[in-house]
Amino acid sequence: MPAKLILSGEHAVLYDAPALSMAINLTTESQLKFQPSTHQKIEIQLTDYGKHQAWSFSEAWDQAMEIEARFIAFEKGLQSIRKVCQQPFDLILLCLFHFEQHFKLQPGHWTINIQSNVWAGRGLGSSASVIVSLLSGLFKHHNIQNESALLALAQTVESRQHGQSSGLDPVSVMYGGLVRFQQHQALQNLPSHRFQAWLIDTGEPNSTTGECVSQVKAQHAQDKDLWQAFTECTNEIHKAWLAHDGAALKQAVRANQTLLEKIGVVPTKVAEFIQQLQQTPNCAAKVCGAGSISGDQAGVVMALCEQNPTDLCTQWGYTCQKIQIDQQGARCQTD
Repeated sequence: MPAKLILSGEHAVLYDAPALSMAINLTTESQLKFQPSTHQKIEIQLTDYGKHQAWSFSEAWDQAMEIEARFIAFEKGLQSIRKVCQQPFDLILLCLFHFEQHFKLQPGHWTINIQSNVWAGRGLGSSASVIVSLLSGLFKHHNIQNESALLALAQTVESRQHGQSSGLDPVSVMYGGLVRFQQHQALQNLPSHRFQAWLIDTGEPNSTTGECVSQVKAQHAQDKDLWQAFTECTNEIHKAWLAHDGAALKQAVRANQTLLEKIGVVPTKVAEFIQQLQQTPNCAAKVCGAGSISGDQAGVVMALCEQNPTDLCTQWGYTCQKIQIDQQGARCQTD
């Protein structure tokens, strides 16, 4: 399961604007093993966190319902989205719980092992990668061939992590390549071509995606001109991509960054870094993801440039690597 990188439309996609999102080859893998048993048990191993825990079905559903209760409290404005999912296991239990509600989990002993090299908390869709990876395995095991149901479940679960899911992240990691996504409209797949770009890690943001989404909503939800500007910017990136017009693509990426700064999700330090980076000839850069409303880190930055920006990144304390598009999207293998 790949990660995703939003070229344009983060935040704006929640206000009926289009978004362009690319699957990239940072992967998440869910290994599911099932044994028939009279003891209904769920065992979860999170390799990256070094955590292992087991529940009976009833214990797992009780814990999931507690998470659901916290989400309802968030929806009522009684607590922060940060309080809903409190530990790494919560997202996994929610996937299983919502699958159980719709399709019924086959009773027996389930062992689930999840590992990922996606940079967590950086705006790369790590949550969506885990959710879609696990749900894909569950759907395959239960012989359910219904992609729309899978994506709907993924969007439901992702909302518990981020507060309001547009469905963009699950779609991106599910289908791979570069897609144009707009709520209530058909998904468009864009052709792939040479893409010279770099992924720069500015560090994990102080604020969560959900907190950023909530603040942007409070301050800008009714600003139709702003979301129209995002739409026009996305259309320019789309047009430049199809035309293989590198100069126009970079100009539109710079415009997108300016809009993200306008809605207040780019910390000053990251804005200054991008400004310096764009002094490099033929270079354009932008924050990709929710950004941050506090602190100095903003997650990942995408840089379109011919020259390797590693030296400048090192000066700022950032790491970077070349971006490679993942064309395959979700895939399942059976032993």
